[in-house]
Amino acid sequence: MAHTFTLIQSFPAHVDKVLAARERRFEDVSKQEGLKGQQVLDRTTEGSIITTKRAFSLADKIPDAIKPMVPAGFLNLTETARFDTAERINRFEVIYEQNPDRLRISGVTKYIHENEQSSRREYSITVKVNIALIGGMLESQIASSFRKGIEKDFDIIRELLEK
Repeated sequence: MAHTFTLIQSFPAHVDKVLAARERRFEDVSKQEGLKGQQVLDRTTEGSIITTKRAFSLADKIPDAIKPMVPAGFLNLTETARFDTAERINRFEVIYEQNPDRLRISGVTKYIHENEQSSRREYSITVKVNIALIGGMLESQIASSFRKGIEKDFDIIRELLEK
């Protein structure tokens, strides 16, 4: 069974300003407190599509009690995100590369223009873990961690909008 959640975040700015701040956060990931744990592996642009591949770990996000039941390296993940700048839609997939059928996080983020002073982004994310006995618990932990990461990212973008 998969764990799915949605999240809507509102910005007090035009969507184009929000998207510009979203891009600025990639300029130096090491300076962004909420993004330090990730490594951008590749970033390319083809037409209106920006593809970003990054590596990160969720190993420190799960309870110590279940860590011995999780295969070594299982929570060292790779994300591939494809952001369509024309449609303002980001589609992403996070996998455990050694065995993508064991762990998959997929999602869509839509950036929506409301008016000159307001926009929002809407997330829809599904976390699926295929490990007997602890899969559901891991799905919940990973979903919670992802939600917290999205909230940190939201704060970073809001701070960049104020600069």
